[in-house]
Amino acid sequence: MICFDDYPILKKHVCTLKETSIDKHDINNIVYMTSSGRLVVNFDDVKEEYIQGLSLSESPKSNDALFLSKDNKLIFVEFKNGVMDNAKKFAVRKKIYDSIIMLTDILNVGISKLKDEMEYILVYNESVNSKEKDVLEKKQALVQHSQSFDSLAKSISNMANKEYICFGVRIFENYCFKKVHTYTEKEFENYLKKN
Repeated sequence: MICFDDYPILKKHVCTLKETSIDKHDINNIVYMTSSGRLVVNFDDVKEEYIQGLSLSESPKSNDALFLSKDNKLIFVEFKNGVMDNAKKFAVRKKIYDSIIMLTDILNVGISKLKDEMEYILVYNESVNSKEKDVLEKKQALVQHSQSFDSLAKSISNMANKEYICFGVRIFENYCFKKVHTYTEKEFENYLKKN
């Protein structure tokens, strides 16, 4: 079992889940994707401290938050408020890889041991991804088709009481994480209540 207090770089960057969910891209319209006061590690801040003094030519990417579930699983969370186009899907994958590399180094544990104790959650804005389908129709028919498929597949999976994983992140299940989830903001709030 991992305790954040045992790792100064993690302990130093504890904040609320709400703080890690902020989207400041539009300074006139700051959005929080959750109002949860649950204490988590701000992994973006961990990354900034981690890379100090490394003289990197390019900064790695990082997931937004890391927390322990009630059954002591490590949970990485990434919040995406915008449209999940191909560029954002690629960025999410890079964040996963870079975050895993940093965390395995910080904890001094191999991925084979860590993956059995970790889950990943991508929280996305359902209304933005639904509204933007019309705009993307002319510019990015392929992206729109993918989003429509994800929406339909998720609905069918829910009716069958199975979880559908959107945006191509299922490949990380059993590879980097025990389980992978893609939740709308509402689904994420329900997850937090249970965990």
